[in-house]
Amino acid sequence: MSRRAVSGGLITFLLLAAQTACPVCGGDVTQLHVTAGIGGVRRTGAWTPLVVSSSTDVLRPGEVIHVAVEDPEGQFVRSPPMVVMADATGESWARSCVRFGRPSGRVRVERGAPVGNAAGPAVEEVRLGEPILSTESVLVVYGDLPTAARAARLVDREHGTQTRVIAVDPRGRFVEGASARDYDAADTIVVCGRAAESLPTDVVAGIDAWVRGGGRLVFIAGGSAPLVAGMAGPVAGWLPGTFERMVPLRRLGAIESHARAGGLADRVPPAGLMAPLFGTARVDGAGVVEVAAGEGTSSVPLVVRRCRGLGTITWLGIDIDEEPLRGWKGWDTLLFAMLGGRTRSEGGGEMLEGCVDLAGQLRAALDTFPAGGSGKTSRPVPFELIAALGIIYVLCLYPFDWWLVSRGGRPWLSWITLPALAAAFTGGAWALTAWWGGGRPAGADVAEIIDVDAVSGQARGTSWAAVFAPDNTMLDASAAVPAAWANGDMAVSWFADSGRGFAGVESTAPHPSLAATDYGYGESLASLEDAPLAAASSRLFEAEWAAVVPSPVVASSLHRTSQGTLGGGVAHHLPFVLEECRLLHAGWLYDVGTLRPGDRYDTEAGRGPRSLASAITRRAAIREREMAPRWDAASTDVGRILEVAAFHAAAGGTGYTVCGAGRLGRLDLSPVLLLDRAVLVGVAAAGQRGTAWHLALEGAETIDALPATATLCRIVIPLAAEPVP
Repeated sequence: MSRRAVSGGLITFLLLAAQTACPVCGGDVTQLHVTAGIGGVRRTGAWTPLVVSSSTDVLRPGEVIHVAVEDPEGQFVRSPPMVVMADATGESWARSCVRFGRPSGRVRVERGAPVGNAAGPAVEEVRLGEPILSTESVLVVYGDLPTAARAARLVDREHGTQTRVIAVDPRGRFVEGASARDYDAADTIVVCGRAAESLPTDVVAGIDAWVRGGGRLVFIAGGSAPLVAGMAGPVAGWLPGTFERMVPLRRLGAIESHARAGGLADRVPPAGLMAPLFGTARVDGAGVVEVAAGEGTSSVPLVVRRCRGLGTITWLGIDIDEEPLRGWKGWDTLLFAMLGGRTRSEGGGEMLEGCVDLAGQLRAALDTFPAGGSGKTSRPVPFELIAALGIIYVLCLYPFDWWLVSRGGRPWLSWITLPALAAAFTGGAWALTAWWGGGRPAGADVAEIIDVDAVSGQARGTSWAAVFAPDNTMLDASAAVPAAWANGDMAVSWFADSGRGFAGVESTAPHPSLAATDYGYGESLASLEDAPLAAASSRLFEAEWAAVVPSPVVASSLHRTSQGTLGGGVAHHLPFVLEECRLLHAGWLYDVGTLRPGDRYDTEAGRGPRSLASAITRRAAIREREMAPRWDAASTDVGRILEVAAFHAAAGGTGYTVCGAGRLGRLDLSPVLLLDRAVLVGVAAAGQRGTAWHLALEGAETIDALPATATLCRIVIPLAAEPVP
């Protein structure tokens, strides 16, 4: 036998042995099945539902397990305890919600140590498929709607985005559940009325909670409206009013005009197309009728856009997923318009690839801390200076050190010069770091946005904390909902950049960490334990919560006047003073000033509204022309970044900032301004914040967070149908 054959056989044997020993390599060896994401598709950087399942012989009901996934630095983050449940089919499963900080899709499943095994828990690792990138938009469709993919391409062509469509079979098995966090990956969700009948109750509840928390839902229910109206749960609330009866429609010119396509009338049966007619409006507002068949009091609404909580629902009263209307060419452009394709407030600029979005800019702005004793803010040592020192070090080694040693034939001298140069530059680098930001104590910088829906009393908060540690240590980070508000649901996680850039969640290699130690959650998602921090470094965290305000948060008589402006007044009852208050509606902004709890602002007493876009972009008149300064992508003004991100589309979107809002796009309340809502915006007075952070270093040393860089508060207020006497 030749040497080559022996070598080949040995290599084959070793590969087979490794495949047998490693569950990652042998897909059929592992007895656990892991599914993650909406419809089994996950998005990097977003909260992701995850289910571990197996037979009851492998996973015992009542058993406690953990899963661990990678953060952006490649460190595994251990989930809270997951209790194994069993169903009637004899399968056991456990559910959790995680954030994938790397596209690798590595998942470790930790089970309790077997009896007699003191080596610790049994760990089994699996690898999931390729994810959707964090920089892409995600459109989730429940039902059979091929036109959604074509409409998404039209949106991408107009806005310069990339949209991925996830088509979910409503009769399939769902990973997502009743938590709004399970749908964090979605930018827009489309639900067909017939599909809603097959959706599990927990999925419907989760989608509804996601919408109320700021999501955007497109609900298609025409002929299926009677079925939807009689369903239990929140689905009936997605209709624009109380269902009364079905009426025939024979002329659909309004739909053809809105879709900018003809030929729909040829598909309508001779008896006409049945469409739903609604009676009284809902408590949360009638919304805006964008398309109606007929005129006057006999008109039948076909496209209605309205608010639900902090989010929006766009309802279409024609079942475009059913025959004989299914194949009409105009559905592409109609759905394109419903997805926001023709909304001027969305902005029209094309995003630059590789540009840091607003979320990344906020991350960089928070990552600054006071220098020791000086009171001035200091940044990390500039990369340019580090690169210059590296070039000088290389030049000292060659040609200077080479010339010094080779001159006169003294090679033994290198045993002295090389250690001396290495020691000198190491000491110089250490001294430079100490001089640049030395003496800084441990500290934390905090910013947040708090939103309240005045109709339902639902509140949400998003807070960010940057923590600096002067020495190698471990950190416990937890957060709590404001004590005055009930039914709080908190989740704390890391905060990182999107995309492929340095320290991004899709970077080619994980961000190198000097403290590469795994860490995990406590008993819930509200607390992270033993997160490592290297000396003179920082970590950034994000906390998201939802709660219910126990009492009315505003007293309002706001209404729309015949000129399209606001009339009436408003007073807030938040537990802190609001400064720099502004009242926003449609394209107008009213300067309010400082509002204490209970103080009333009357629109008649102010100086009148001014342009909202001009106010946000800070346009100024220069030589009889109104000019808007360009967005400064290098700005570290946290308050300014949050101001623009809070109404990004109203400011012009990517046409103004060039780059997108990133993860901050979920907080944009621009869509509600175009409906029957006004938004009161203010900054909490100094030292007052909603999210209660608890940050403790190893040894029980608690970090006192600096006064909040910015606590932006927004209250979404319904407008009265007519002036309140």
